[in-house]
Amino acid sequence: MKSGYIVIGQSHPKAVRDHIITNEKRFMHGHSNTMVQALIYDISDKHSPRLTRALEADGYYVSSRKIGSSFYLVTNKGIDWYALSNQSQEVPGPRYRDTAQGDDYKTIGYSAIRYFPEAIQPGYLIVAGANLDNPKQAASIHTYLGSGENVYASPNNLYVAVTQQEVESAGKAKKSLIAGGPVPIMKSETSLYRFSMKNGNLAYTGKGTVPGRMLNQFSLDEHNGYLRIATTSGDMWRTDENTSKNNLYVLDSQLQAIGKLEGIAPGERIYSVRFMGDRAYMVTFKQVDPLFVIDVKQPDSPKILGALKIPGYSDYLHPYDENHIIGFGKDAVADKETAFYQGMKLALFDVTDVSKPVEKFQTVIGDRGTDSELLYDHKALLFSKEKQLLAFPVSVHELTAEQKAEKDIRAYGSFSFQGAYVYRLNEQDGFVLRGTITHLNSDDMKKAGQDWYDSAKNVERIVYIGDTLYTISRDQVKANSLQTLTETNTLMLSK
Repeated sequence: MKSGYIVIGQSHPKAVRDHIITNEKRFMHGHSNTMVQALIYDISDKHSPRLTRALEADGYYVSSRKIGSSFYLVTNKGIDWYALSNQSQEVPGPRYRDTAQGDDYKTIGYSAIRYFPEAIQPGYLIVAGANLDNPKQAASIHTYLGSGENVYASPNNLYVAVTQQEVESAGKAKKSLIAGGPVPIMKSETSLYRFSMKNGNLAYTGKGTVPGRMLNQFSLDEHNGYLRIATTSGDMWRTDENTSKNNLYVLDSQLQAIGKLEGIAPGERIYSVRFMGDRAYMVTFKQVDPLFVIDVKQPDSPKILGALKIPGYSDYLHPYDENHIIGFGKDAVADKETAFYQGMKLALFDVTDVSKPVEKFQTVIGDRGTDSELLYDHKALLFSKEKQLLAFPVSVHELTAEQKAEKDIRAYGSFSFQGAYVYRLNEQDGFVLRGTITHLNSDDMKKAGQDWYDSAKNVERIVYIGDTLYTISRDQVKANSLQTLTETNTLMLSK
């Protein structure tokens, strides 16, 4: 599929709802007809895109991957407990549709559903795979009882991470700082299920388990045949030996742990992780932000090379080059036992000397209350080292002069901006704000109060094509010169 394009979104097919009510003789109580829809277009003629295939799977979007000509779509679907409890006849399983095989929705039979042993999530994980170079080849559908929380894909394997928890015996319960009495100890483990991927097909190839719980997909990485994973075990509020600790494990091709580094930053939890070849970068936080540089070159003996402690924390780490990494998160001010986050913080870390990482540049946007989708979804970032370009959407809150004079680190600022911040970033000057772009007009700003809401005019994504920078909201697409940021055109998407 050399000139194809895939659009992914949610759909609510009337055909599914009507089928449920008419043929299964039950109402929609506790049930949703929400489907995740992948629309595959042929865009060889840019003036007339042609829909060539639609692939739909029951539930809500988890993740997707396109590897060469293969496409994989992952969804989670909740179980219809009401129907299972109140209907004498068998309740059908999840549905899917592949227009390469017809326009009808098909039901996945229970005999085709596998399960993750001891999984605690009450739902289904559905993985649909398609070979885009062979539109007549039916999609492969794999369904599991247990739901997946985090999904990571390497070029050849798909990993599904499932958290499992159990309470240790009451006799082992310890006193906690908060409760002041015996509190059961919760033991967390992460089970990793591996599937090989080839030509749109998946095959289960193994399972591994490590102590602790993952943060997100960046906590996993496959490199040179080894799987690396970072986890947090224990609880931050505990003051005994079961307080939170952070760990890194290396698993071999059989998903057996052959190397481990445990007990990192007791009393804190992981806020972000990034694996880059033979190194791993881990950010933990409670009062300050320790950035740990970890050597994973020897799979059986990972070790800490250096650490940097600075105010605030990074929710997301992005590679700049081999010896620099960008951190996106929040500034913070410590207060006794805890810390209060402030504005959004950008930092460029220099790890040329791995034993002494340094924060080479940093800048803070706004005050307490400032937020960005980038801190939750890395796809909101636009970065080009070659063009020295860094841009992302942000909602800015700022303190008044009176609030700043009071120096109350718990005070929230008032809404002042929503849109794109565009920076020039290089190793000589650091973060240089080139300008901002908003889709809100003067009337929108006059209506704004202390806070703002999820407006259709909120900038969500930023891309560039040629010499034009595009900011995208649900309401419009705005084009600006990449060189001067001067607005050149606007396309309204809503009427």
